[in-house]
Amino acid sequence: MHPPRHHRLLRRGSSLLPVALAFAAAACADRANPLAPDPGPGTGTPGAPITVQALQCSASRAALTVRCSPLQPGKGGASGDIIVGSQGIFVQVTTSGVAYNAGTGQFTFNTTLQNLIEQPMGTTDGTTLDPNGIRIFFHAGPSVTSGTGVASVLPDGFATFTATGQPYYQYNQVLASGATSAAKAWTLIMPPTVLTFDFLLYVSAPVEYPNGYVTLDGNLPGASYGSLHPGATHPLVAVAKTAVGVGIPGATYTFGTADPSCATVDAGGTVTGVRYATCSITVSSGALAGSLSFDVTGTTRSWTGATSTDWNLGTNWGGGFVPAVADSVSIPFGVPNYPALTSAVTVRGVTVADNATLSLGTFDLFAGDNVATGPTAGSGILSTTGRLVLAGNPSGPSTVHGRIPTFLVTGQYTLDGDVAAVASGQVDLGKLVSPNFNLLVVSQ
Repeated sequence: MHPPRHHRLLRRGSSLLPVALAFAAAACADRANPLAPDPGPGTGTPGAPITVQALQCSASRAALTVRCSPLQPGKGGASGDIIVGSQGIFVQVTTSGVAYNAGTGQFTFNTTLQNLIEQPMGTTDGTTLDPNGIRIFFHAGPSVTSGTGVASVLPDGFATFTATGQPYYQYNQVLASGATSAAKAWTLIMPPTVLTFDFLLYVSAPVEYPNGYVTLDGNLPGASYGSLHPGATHPLVAVAKTAVGVGIPGATYTFGTADPSCATVDAGGTVTGVRYATCSITVSSGALAGSLSFDVTGTTRSWTGATSTDWNLGTNWGGGFVPAVADSVSIPFGVPNYPALTSAVTVRGVTVADNATLSLGTFDLFAGDNVATGPTAGSGILSTTGRLVLAGNPSGPSTVHGRIPTFLVTGQYTLDGDVAAVASGQVDLGKLVSPNFNLLVVSQ
């Protein structure tokens, strides 16, 4: 008995394909005779050959069956960049509609391929179909095992996989994890004197991460976690895997962030939201890498006025960050300095405590949600020529009350208290409803 031989490079035709991944033992199983999975691969270092038990297919021309079972000792093996197999674990090849035409000598059956690994198959970037698609190729045979005559394959083409000139059938589809290809008709040629025959199949499929990858919370690199509130934490679970998703034991991980002002991550992989933005948290384990993006949401930023009146200076705000467009702002009474805009600003909600002020000067303040100030004259939102633009919350009416300057309503607003506007306002493509409260134009 001879063990399978291993080669580090898989070739198609005459050109090297370092991104190709050979999936071994994608064997046949007719619908009436499903196969039990064969043993999966052992673990190893990324890029190293992984040897597994292959599957030998046996067909009967007379009985019109195609059945496969684990390769018996002495049947041979295959080689490639990474060799994997396990019908029902990494791939599932299913046959149906077996037929034979004695006049043409054609033995035909339909074959589908299901991708059971995490990565999409048939693509090197996760979405775009590789020109070579996915190829199921004959590593050995067909070899006649009873009767007389020769059986041969009428394939889509011939290429070099584990040896030169091997016949293959090509599936021009990107198969996401769990997806099954369309059925493809296979044709073998043999005389009626052939009774049974064997052949050995493998699957060669390009994948995005042929050397392996690191999942974060079970996600392939580049996935999105979703929303994370500033100050909230999330512990990541990192797992280094081979190209077919087999975990690599003993792996160590190094975490990083693409933007520490958006989110940070500590050495153990705990992410902390910092400021509204979308950023990626990265992880590496040797040559393998992964990432997960986080959408850090808005929060309420409180003004401290510790340094000056400059709105755009981080040291004037709690936490040291100038409010982002998704942040609401709170201006309390009794701070050393009250804020003044130095440019146009967009925020979510605005709250100005009674007897506190927010000066717009000549710049516009765009509010995407509720606006509230106190009633005392001389306080609230002040301006010279700058406007308060009430843009509103798209998910529903926002509210406004208190003392405001010249305003422009472009969203849906309802008064939830009296409004004293220092100058006249305008409604432009918006709506301002005052069911129980007064809207007054007053002098500051």
